[in-house]
Amino acid sequence: MSDTGWTTVFLWLLVASASSYGEDAPTTFQRIYQTEQTLRQSKSHEMRGYMNQNIDPCVDFYHFACGNWKHKWTPQEKLEQQVERELLLLLEDSVKREDSPIARQAKEFYKSCIAAQGQQSQQQQQFLSDFIQQNGGFPAIPGSHWEVHHHDYDWLRIVGGLRQRYGMDILIGLRVGYNYAKVQENSLYLSEPSTVIPRDLCTWNRSDIRDAVYEPLEHRIAAELKTWLALGNDQSARLAADLLSFEHELCGGMRNDTSELWDAEWELYQANYTRNTLSAFSQLYGLNLDSYVTASYGQSIVKPVYMAAPEYFRQLHRTVAAHNMSLVANYIMYRAVAALNFPLEDRPHLRKTECLKRTKELLPSALGELYARQYSAEETRPDLEQLYKGLQEALRQSLNAAWLTEGTRRIGDHKLFGLKLTLPNYERAPILKLQLERANYWNNLRQLLGAVHSQRSSLLFEEMNITPSDPVEAFEARVRLRTVQRRVDMGLALLQPPAYDRHYGRAHAYATLGFKLAQQLVMAFDDPHWSKGLLEQDHWDGHTVWMYHNKTDCFIRQVDSYLRANASAARQLITDSAALSVAFRAYLFWLRFKEPNNDFNILNTETLPGLDFSNTGLFFVAFAQELCRPEQESPEEEQTMPEGFRYSAKQNHTWERLRVNGPLRNLAEFAKEFRCPIGSPMNPANKCSTY
Repeated sequence: MSDTGWTTVFLWLLVASASSYGEDAPTTFQRIYQTEQTLRQSKSHEMRGYMNQNIDPCVDFYHFACGNWKHKWTPQEKLEQQVERELLLLLEDSVKREDSPIARQAKEFYKSCIAAQGQQSQQQQQFLSDFIQQNGGFPAIPGSHWEVHHHDYDWLRIVGGLRQRYGMDILIGLRVGYNYAKVQENSLYLSEPSTVIPRDLCTWNRSDIRDAVYEPLEHRIAAELKTWLALGNDQSARLAADLLSFEHELCGGMRNDTSELWDAEWELYQANYTRNTLSAFSQLYGLNLDSYVTASYGQSIVKPVYMAAPEYFRQLHRTVAAHNMSLVANYIMYRAVAALNFPLEDRPHLRKTECLKRTKELLPSALGELYARQYSAEETRPDLEQLYKGLQEALRQSLNAAWLTEGTRRIGDHKLFGLKLTLPNYERAPILKLQLERANYWNNLRQLLGAVHSQRSSLLFEEMNITPSDPVEAFEARVRLRTVQRRVDMGLALLQPPAYDRHYGRAHAYATLGFKLAQQLVMAFDDPHWSKGLLEQDHWDGHTVWMYHNKTDCFIRQVDSYLRANASAARQLITDSAALSVAFRAYLFWLRFKEPNNDFNILNTETLPGLDFSNTGLFFVAFAQELCRPEQESPEEEQTMPEGFRYSAKQNHTWERLRVNGPLRNLAEFAKEFRCPIGSPMNPANKCSTY
């Protein structure tokens, strides 16, 4: 389609009717009309505005492509913010005939959350009072029934009950993940819990509890105790200090990493945990973990479980034994109340965001259903399937490289074409037996927490057709490799403008969406995914392993010389370099089947008006701009790496630049496109590659 054509493009314009909280005035979704020409000009203007074309692309392509990025957020964060605005409008809309029961419940819960009275309302206080009395009491609060429980207070049973009824993660983490001894069933993992102290201050950046860095957190906890529980200034300050100190001790046993998320896919290939019975672990760690899990599930669990945090459980035993049980109970109940309450800074203009967050956490599939119906992007699916097949074919050609043995190539081909691209499907919506009331948010919350956790707990008993613990919903802008299910899951948000539109051209599509999909495909053929051999006949032979390690050592040396030794940076560079190569070759593969005479209109859209780049040059710019980042607030010489290392900003070497410049420096076609002389920063003589 030529730029001068006037093909009509349909876009959704969301218009929220003015209404007060709690009313069901409908939100209207109106269509506007935008020509293909206008759409392409808008994208061109956006991309041109982000660039600094005074920079030599052969010196620093990241700065060339992203030098005028003025946003406070990354492209991914901007897309997620757009999705949140769309989800709010979907929830505020009136109930539709086509809404499933769970979608109706999501709308009702959200609206009851909006209508709920703020801090210290009578309904909230009654709910909290009943909650505290029914769950072991709160020693710091007179009349909370602590005196009834303290002689036989069983903190493990209490936190287990809180997990069963409310899904709370207090003192003990309990995750459901693949049993990597038998991947067609799930297993329990005893793991680290969430913490009030941010993960970095709890692990690799942990300092003395008296350090000033913890003061804001201590003041916040004191303010919460005072507001929620009507404690006096002195009492709330003392209790806040005690609670923070208690948790700080627990941090001493936690792993030195920055991630708070449990990643079942990562654990499947990277972890090496001990598996045993709950009774055996109870004896080993001096904690009645059998009682805790029984309370969490409402039944005895006889299957062996994995111990994912041995040092933490040793520290947990020591810390609890060293303190009065009243402090342990205070900590448990503070964490529970904090999980239920609205944030201290709750205001009418912030309530929508908080209510959306809670609805998303508890009813993600309901939001996915609503989003998928509104933004199904059916017209893009044939293009998406073609793009994915092109990526598979490009990677298949890479698997024919001489360094892979014939047997490994055959296994690789079978594995590759067994990976199906899957989009979210909501034909079988889950059913939750709830009686929600618009005027009783706190009762709604209690019901929903119990029902949702009961449903999620049932994952433990699945066999054969295992459901991932973190399903990709339609409203998500992410892609996920599922090796056990032999598929790649993708959210529909990645198919929405301005991130993606078929009228931007295939060069843009392969450089952005294609790159994201290629990342997941090449991960199926990295070291852990091929060396574990968890599925039948899916692992490589010894010679190929040796050759692969020789090739990846090249990337490790690149990271060492560019920044400093960093395992996560090297893994990212290995994945991104292979993904970029696969995506670019897939694009060239698509071009090969186009003829200038017959496909002129299609080929004419492979560049954008006003951008002085060829189609392949546009590919590289689009790739780079997906990774633009806000300017760092701290001095460049003190930038922090993902694993906490600090390094010099010599020659503007930063992690953000490496994400873009690193893969491009390893691609000969990039240097050819921008005529970078050999030996220039973006065209080193020695390049690294795997696929």
